[in-house]
Amino acid sequence: MRQNQRSLQARYLAIIVLLVAVTAGFKSCPSSNDLDSAAKASNELAHDVLLANRFVADFYAAGKIPLAAKDRIADKLGVIGDKGDKFNNIIIELDKKYPQGTLPPQDVQFVRDNLSELQRLYTEILADLLPFKAQKAVSELGKDLTTIQKVVK
Repeated sequence: MRQNQRSLQARYLAIIVLLVAVTAGFKSCPSSNDLDSAAKASNELAHDVLLANRFVADFYAAGKIPLAAKDRIADKLGVIGDKGDKFNNIIIELDKKYPQGTLPPQDVQFVRDNLSELQRLYTEILADLLPFKAQKAVSELGKDLTTIQKVVK
């Protein structure tokens, strides 16, 4: 069981590291540039997913969260990792296609829709953690959602 948990954590960590590495090439300062804003939001989410994975692992190891809840949250983190990786690849392609950084309305909507889905999943994870007296972790993890919300609006 421990080996399985470590394997799962290693997989998610690899996904998150890839997400962070991919987004690191983008400017990290907020700007009016559509692609910069999307990349910043995605980078914040990748960082928070890494933290969420660590919190969940720590809570599980301390016996504060049951296996079923840990697995449910880990599955959502995996979905975010997979979707986030695909999203970052699309952002890279859009950056090549629109080097000035301003996207046409249909692409802006596509970016918003994808970030909205990732935001929804991440918000569900935060809600999943609350019953386990993880308010401090949720508070820390939720602070970057505002960056995503600015892009999604």
